[in-house]
Amino acid sequence: MKMSVTFEQWIKTVFDHPVREPEWYWDEEFESLWEVLDLTDALTVRYLTHVFLRPELLNSYSLEQVAQGIWFLIGEASPGKQGYALVSTEVVLGERVACIQAMAEFFRSFVAPAAPGPVDTEFDPFQVACFMWWDLLWHTFPTKGGVLGGEPELHWTCLNVMTEILNIPSELCQVSALHGLNHWHVQYAKQVEQIVDALLGKAIGLTPRVLDDASKARLASLCDLLSRLDGYFCPVCQQRHAMTLSRPLPE
Repeated sequence: MKMSVTFEQWIKTVFDHPVREPEWYWDEEFESLWEVLDLTDALTVRYLTHVFLRPELLNSYSLEQVAQGIWFLIGEASPGKQGYALVSTEVVLGERVACIQAMAEFFRSFVAPAAPGPVDTEFDPFQVACFMWWDLLWHTFPTKGGVLGGEPELHWTCLNVMTEILNIPSELCQVSALHGLNHWHVQYAKQVEQIVDALLGKAIGLTPRVLDDASKARLASLCDLLSRLDGYFCPVCQQRHAMTLSRPLPE
């Protein structure tokens, strides 16, 4: 009888790798390395929740290693497909909701202190990964006929968590949430506009970058209008998704 991997083994497998391109999870031996962990979607959700609530467990890794891990865990084209556990109906809905809620603590306790000051969403690997977080998560939801799938409770939770992250006094946290709200605007336009209006109503303390991204999110002009045209995304998304999808997917 196989035993599932422990949390400690899982976190080491995800984050304890040299930073390089292509990343460790595109190696030929990845499949055999990952299969031996015997992970279920339910266990994946529990481990994700734990690391989001206890981000200090990542302090022994460099920010570049953490960034590499974020792309692996959240990226929709990642061969590990860890993010897809959040939309798996085989996992209790309440556990998946709790996992998404835990992301607010990760941004508050880890992302904000790790990246003070002006954002660099072009060249800093950690900041790029955090900026893309909600974009990547949005792309794990199934889409049929242009309609975003997944339980409504998951989407409401994402909207609430992005709202919570907007209130963190961190430019990176705020632009990450605004980037995600651009995508959710497709089906939740009224709610997104209310969230952004509430942010803009507090304009004191908001940086020019945050104000600019908020205005774009309010009009859904950063990502969503282009994403309705098959194969096109905002300039940052286009670059990052092209980078991810150019790598081989497992058979």
